[in-house]
Amino acid sequence: MKILNVMNFVRQCEPRDAETEKKLFSTTAAQLAMVKEQDIDNTFLLQYDALCDPRYVELFRNEINEKTELGLWYEIVQDLTEAVGIPYESERGWKWDWHIKPGFSMAYSLSDREKLIDEAMRKFKEVFGYYPKTVGSWITDTHTINYLTDNYDISMMCNCRDQVNTDAYTLIGGYFNQAYFPSRKNMHTPAQSAELTVKTPMFRLLGPDPIHNYDWYKYLSKNCEKKTPCFTMEAVWSGKYPEVNDWYYKTFYENEDMGFSYAQIGQENSFAMYDLVTPIKMQIEKAKALKDVRIMKMCDTGEAFKKRYGSETPVTSVCAMDNWDSEDVQSVYYDCKYYTANLFRHNKKVFIRALYIFDENAEDYYNGKCCTTFDAVYENQPVVDTVIWDAGESECGMYLDLDGEQFKTERLSEKELKVSWGDKYVIFYENKTEIKNCEVAFYKGNAKADITPLAKRIEYCYRGRKYDVFASAGKIVQENDCIKILPENGNICLEYSVQK
Repeated sequence: MKILNVMNFVRQCEPRDAETEKKLFSTTAAQLAMVKEQDIDNTFLLQYDALCDPRYVELFRNEINEKTELGLWYEIVQDLTEAVGIPYESERGWKWDWHIKPGFSMAYSLSDREKLIDEAMRKFKEVFGYYPKTVGSWITDTHTINYLTDNYDISMMCNCRDQVNTDAYTLIGGYFNQAYFPSRKNMHTPAQSAELTVKTPMFRLLGPDPIHNYDWYKYLSKNCEKKTPCFTMEAVWSGKYPEVNDWYYKTFYENEDMGFSYAQIGQENSFAMYDLVTPIKMQIEKAKALKDVRIMKMCDTGEAFKKRYGSETPVTSVCAMDNWDSEDVQSVYYDCKYYTANLFRHNKKVFIRALYIFDENAEDYYNGKCCTTFDAVYENQPVVDTVIWDAGESECGMYLDLDGEQFKTERLSEKELKVSWGDKYVIFYENKTEIKNCEVAFYKGNAKADITPLAKRIEYCYRGRKYDVFASAGKIVQENDCIKILPENGNICLEYSVQK
């Protein structure tokens, strides 16, 4: 199943630039005319302030056809809080503020979160006569997604890609790009049990670059002219380049995906200072030529995902087997309901760039309290991470080889992915990772977690959560600040567990 969503979302106000705000409506109208001309299924998500503006209401009542889905873009604006009698505490006096406080749901009490989502859904139904099937936000809280799923018949939710404090949102160590069924205790974590599963799938937005989204400029060639603030498929960033867009489509839809691949294109109208029609049109025209890729409404995507997978998060992968830039880089993401791992190769060095364990019982930091800061953090349980951990001159990645050949990928089953280079390989299983003919070495550096290596187990503690990496095959030793896992009969097998 290979799916592309074309989703544009709509804000009514843009307090950062008065001239830009004047262009928001015309930009949305132009985007709508373009997708109608392309004759494709598409989605527009409307923020509450747009639902209150007669111009947008008239546009979407009169100009859409059956191919356009309308849904809710759920950021908190002054019009929404005033409708339920809650003050909008923007330090800058804005009606829409991208800081977490006051612009996102985790800044409010649990009871106020329910009032706010009820009012947003009520207003949508008042305007269009039905409740939306798709609800999206750059970042939302766990109580809100539980409340939405329990009280409204929604088909899908969507949130931002992983990023580290871009704007005010940090989401790190999450399920990469595709979709998962969240835990009822943490919207950023796939559930492992039926009891804690949110029945509505969460899709990741923006089509992140599996090489450069994580490290930005670190692996770009020195003379690369395509440096952007964000390495995503967004039409204002790297997705605007036709040859880079071709690489995205090849990476997501032609390389190994374990049976499900997904990407989202489109742009919020707040980027009205840019041309948001020409590059998205280019992306759509290229997408229409892709083999076996379905361009779908977001609501239909959610229903298709639920029909295929029930309510259990599938195993998926995103495999960048080459690089749109000239640097010698490959990147393979493996995701399942228990962990996410990124196997990376740069200039023959092979290492696990990031590995996070998913613990469905790890509470959302904002489940019992309001977020009172301008930013918010959602994360999982780190085993290794080369961005947020610093080892000085030594990389924090789990190094497997310093002279590795080109990767090859092979799907062994619907849940097992083999990545090989020469006679060495890694097999990712849903509950373990097998490494053949390599030893593993990594530096703790200033790791954010407490790490204690033992003979057969590495104990971790992060923000009070305890979890283990168990070497069912292999021996663990420590040499100064370096932890090594030595193979037994050429084999290392790592199993992951969390302490209840």
